[in-house]
Amino acid sequence: MMIIGKKYGQLGNRLFLYAHLIAAAEEYGVKLMNPAFAEYAERFPRTRSDLWCHYPELEASAGSPGVGSPGVGSPSRWKRNLVSKTVEWSGRGIHYLGGEIRGLKVIRLRTGEQCDLASDSFASQVLSQDVLLQGWLFRSEYLLNKHAEKVKSHLAIDFSLQDKIQSRLSKLREQADIIVGIHIRQGDYATYLGGKYYYPTSQYSQLMRQIADHYSPSRVAFLVCGNGEFSVEDFQGLNVSCEKRDVMDDLYSLAQVDLLVGPPSTFTGWASFYGSVPIYWLESQDDIINVGESLPDRSSQAA
Repeated sequence: MMIIGKKYGQLGNRLFLYAHLIAAAEEYGVKLMNPAFAEYAERFPRTRSDLWCHYPELEASAGSPGVGSPGVGSPSRWKRNLVSKTVEWSGRGIHYLGGEIRGLKVIRLRTGEQCDLASDSFASQVLSQDVLLQGWLFRSEYLLNKHAEKVKSHLAIDFSLQDKIQSRLSKLREQADIIVGIHIRQGDYATYLGGKYYYPTSQYSQLMRQIADHYSPSRVAFLVCGNGEFSVEDFQGLNVSCEKRDVMDDLYSLAQVDLLVGPPSTFTGWASFYGSVPIYWLESQDDIINVGESLPDRSSQAA
């Protein structure tokens, strides 16, 4: 058994850590528990009724996406957080007492340290004993890609939300040949890494006009999501959908566009992975100015 023993970041970070370890669990045929998914568990059908967020899911909580609804049959948030915090502090205690107790081994990564989930070393540990994992960079792109469909199935959303998203996107596709998802990450990015990836709304508007010009005469529509202050008036002359939506609605809507554009973020990265959508990262002001030089050709985008 593997247990994810500490929370890291917000939704995008939690999904990627969970995803890589689901892939490892599938590869090695072991169980996974993720109490650190506490704040988001009720938003996903396959974790909603499970306090420990098992993979594979427990028979009692099994069901197709769409079964149940948030808050119905779900453990309370305080109970989830209590379990998560108890597991985290227990892991710390075991680590300081030598790292192993009664057949449970704690694997704790230092900041920036990475563990290759496909390595022989990790495989031998997880196949011989229970492990409690504390660290952000438990990763294997190889295993994630190999077991991508299992990961996506476990982290699928409600049918009701999926239908709502598809209805919105279908209406937008009636007006466009290409839908480009724009992730405006402001808020916390004003201070993150000294504001390295913070761009004002006016620059996103400039970027979007360049994208529209690049794909002309094809009609381009933009699905704009993010945590900044913006409205349709900020994007005059462009075909834009930017109403305020729930974070899950934003994330899984971005997974259904034809191209994603935004600053480096696990949020946008998850949408790209889940929907197999190409992504263009805005890593500097130059990427905004020269966006037309790096975008995929029209022939590679969905019509």
